[in-house]
Amino acid sequence: MEPTFNRTDPRSVLRAKAWGAARKQTESLLSAALPAGDLARLATEAEQLAERALASVAPRVIEDPKAVGWPMPDCQAGCHYCCYEQVNVTPPEVFAVVDHIKANWSDGKRQSVRKKLRLAAEKSRDLDFEAYFAARIPCPLLNAEGRCSAYEVRPLMCRAYNSLDVKACEQAAKHADRSAHERGVRTNGTIHGIMDGVFGGLQEALRKAGLQDFLPNLTAALHQALDKPGLRSEWLAGKRAFR
Repeated sequence: MEPTFNRTDPRSVLRAKAWGAARKQTESLLSAALPAGDLARLATEAEQLAERALASVAPRVIEDPKAVGWPMPDCQAGCHYCCYEQVNVTPPEVFAVVDHIKANWSDGKRQSVRKKLRLAAEKSRDLDFEAYFAARIPCPLLNAEGRCSAYEVRPLMCRAYNSLDVKACEQAAKHADRSAHERGVRTNGTIHGIMDGVFGGLQEALRKAGLQDFLPNLTAALHQALDKPGLRSEWLAGKRAFR
């Protein structure tokens, strides 16, 4: 969905431009570059596009924050205040995490995260965004140190979350009201715009291929993908594989 923006606010206009450019480039490249049998690689391709876009913006932010609209985020390894959100994902992003888990984790670690995913999926069933945040359900991919155990393949919306002040996140996390949390935490809108745009382009490429393109809850989707080995084949066949 295209973000709303204030045409009189330079930062808002900049975010909208970042969103539009990223979405258009992603849709065009992904629709043309990948054959149907290789669509599960779309997440990797999209994430690489997003990171290249950010890499081109970051030096300009450091040199002159006002020129790009925002300073760089204050996010640090181990701060996990945003990891209690209901994360929107696409199926390729889910399969990228599943592949990472199967290729790199021990049997014991895989069984542990499957148990966490099942419990989190049960707790979050039928919860909307506000209720999910209020329930304070931690992402099952968080490890004991509060770090993402699948950081290398984290979804685009996880990459979009950022904060200009970690202390503000810490304070806002004490509130169960998501709107209060959003008001208290300032973010880099350019980063958010790029990630939103790439996400939108990825969705459009999937829609054009006749594939299920949107999943509202990363936790529930991961639980299904790990529990049902044939899910990927069903999805690639054009079925509504995720429920």
